[in-house]
Amino acid sequence: MKLNYKVPTGIILKEYLDETNISEKDLASIIGIDEKYLNELFLGKRELTKRIAFELPKVLPEIPASYWLNLEEKYNEYIKQENNISIYEESYLKEIAKKFKFKEVFDGLGWDIKKQAHEMLKLLNIEKFDDFKKAYSNLDIAFFEDGGELESIAIWINLCKEEVDIQNNNLDEIVYSKEKLINNLGLFKNIAYNDNLSNTLTNCRRLCNKLGIYFVELEAITNSKVRGAVLNYDGHPAIFISGRFKTHDHIWFAIAHELGHLIKHYSEESIMISLEDSADDTNSIEEEANEFARNLFIDQDNYDE
Repeated sequence: MKLNYKVPTGIILKEYLDETNISEKDLASIIGIDEKYLNELFLGKRELTKRIAFELPKVLPEIPASYWLNLEEKYNEYIKQENNISIYEESYLKEIAKKFKFKEVFDGLGWDIKKQAHEMLKLLNIEKFDDFKKAYSNLDIAFFEDGGELESIAIWINLCKEEVDIQNNNLDEIVYSKEKLINNLGLFKNIAYNDNLSNTLTNCRRLCNKLGIYFVELEAITNSKVRGAVLNYDGHPAIFISGRFKTHDHIWFAIAHELGHLIKHYSEESIMISLEDSADDTNSIEEEANEFARNLFIDQDNYDE
């Protein structure tokens, strides 16, 4: 059954119970609940409480209580977002749609503006758009003067996180080690010399995953001006690359740049974002990452010559 979090949990529960031979009266007796409350629960007029959830395995033993609690939580989140979105006027939603790139992110999906607003809130993991700046204050980038828009960068980062989940690469058993990464830099360099860019990116992701690192190459969002990012996601370091200019040399310099950040500056709390013009920037961290990337491919003496 494909679950719809817009539907009250009680209605979904009723669909499961319809496949059993237990009547509402019997169920009410088994789980110790008022029959009228149970009827209203099935109609979506009452919430599914923790007590009910922990009693349900008595009649549906194959389904844990956590499943029902998760459904109820998701439904309540949806209702909260629906209430938040409902207070916005159409003109404000259009302003939000422009600011948060609805047309670009949801192109071709056929969703109305309210549905797009719901999905954007979910993507950004915030309850309402007024919470955005506070939620993403950690993306405090010192060289934003000529750089990208915060909204576009936040959207791109979260789309990259979604791509990690789509890749479904389970790295739980792999412990990231900086020393191991350093010892494998030669392999990254060898992969980069493959003429087929698509193959190099696939092999780069495989090598990163073997080292306990998530890797995503995803086109940048308009006005993000982002080249790449290094951050912690789901307990592992992650490298996100925008693939700017779509050329082999630019992309691999960006990858090496982010590897430099990972080796020199990474911590589980930090988020390092590299913008398109950071090669000419005076930011010391960016200069160090650029130097690392250059030296990976060309040693200092040859570069100077």
